[in-house]
Amino acid sequence: MVEEELTWKEPVQRVQALAEKGLKEVPPSYIRPVSERPCLDKQIHLGDDGSIPVIDFSGLEDHRREDTMDQISRACEEWGFFQLINHCVPVPVMDRTVAAAREFFDLPLEEKQVYANKPWSLVGYGSRIGVTEGAILDWGDYFLHYLWPLDKRDVDQEWPRKPASYVETLDEYTHALHNLCSRLLEALSESLGLRKDYIGEIFGWPDTNLVLRINYYPPCPSPDLTLGVGSHSDGGVITFLLHDNVPGLQVRKGDRWLLLEPIPNAIVVNIADQLQILSNGRFKSVEHRVAVNKDTVRMSLATFCNPDVDTIIAPAEDLVNDDNPALYRAMTYGEFLESLCRDGLKGKDYVESFRR
Repeated sequence: MVEEELTWKEPVQRVQALAEKGLKEVPPSYIRPVSERPCLDKQIHLGDDGSIPVIDFSGLEDHRREDTMDQISRACEEWGFFQLINHCVPVPVMDRTVAAAREFFDLPLEEKQVYANKPWSLVGYGSRIGVTEGAILDWGDYFLHYLWPLDKRDVDQEWPRKPASYVETLDEYTHALHNLCSRLLEALSESLGLRKDYIGEIFGWPDTNLVLRINYYPPCPSPDLTLGVGSHSDGGVITFLLHDNVPGLQVRKGDRWLLLEPIPNAIVVNIADQLQILSNGRFKSVEHRVAVNKDTVRMSLATFCNPDVDTIIAPAEDLVNDDNPALYRAMTYGEFLESLCRDGLKGKDYVESFRR
């Protein structure tokens, strides 16, 4: 991507700063069309009927392994989302990570602005995705940086220097999450009937990129008119979501938007576009979005497991035959990122554009 091709065509406004002014109305640039509004009074809660998968990851280590593998397969095929419990990421580490992220957003604006991202890069402190003039904006700010591999982490330039505990805390969280990701990729490979290192090998494990996006959604005067993040599916392999137990994540199930009720100490996992392509559509990368609320800050930490930009993704050969032809053409991950930086989030349109 030629950096000079992308520029901010209008000033970038920090949503946290807007909210702290005590606005009585949502600015027009954040108001969604009626068809995209979150319908907060009609939300159906995922988990009300026990339907969303909650998977005890420790079941892979004992007599429950076969049943746990079956649960993982069904979750990936039917929902594209599940919540992991007993995942071996220590709860104190999770708590410290969320606290460090919140402390960063509590800093004065001028200290956060040092890390402001560029139009051609999602890395840094940001408030919008895409450079399209007049786009409908999300009611939220974010901070994004690499966690892994170590040679891509620019701790001095890209990681916050405040709070003082940030680097040490995030390093500890990174290593715990890397271990979880390794084990989950193996389980996902096996559930597709592939050798256990297949997915990891395709996506460059153990040096596959882990990229953290900290999301900050401030209170909103009219949460029924806007969204913290618009409808999209994630572009990478899988995503791990750490949250502060404030509901807001909505998952698309058919023609309904369902509110996920966070389970304390669980990690939410969702399938992303590259894995949908590799599985030849067996695993589902599902649209999701974020609703905001009137009174409470909501924070979440999404870690994306992403391939390198030149990685070629196509349906796994072992999953393709005369009865199950390839549903997608080959693509590089870099093609997806170029579209994202230029055009912003577009639901499922992008991955569907690779269908044969």
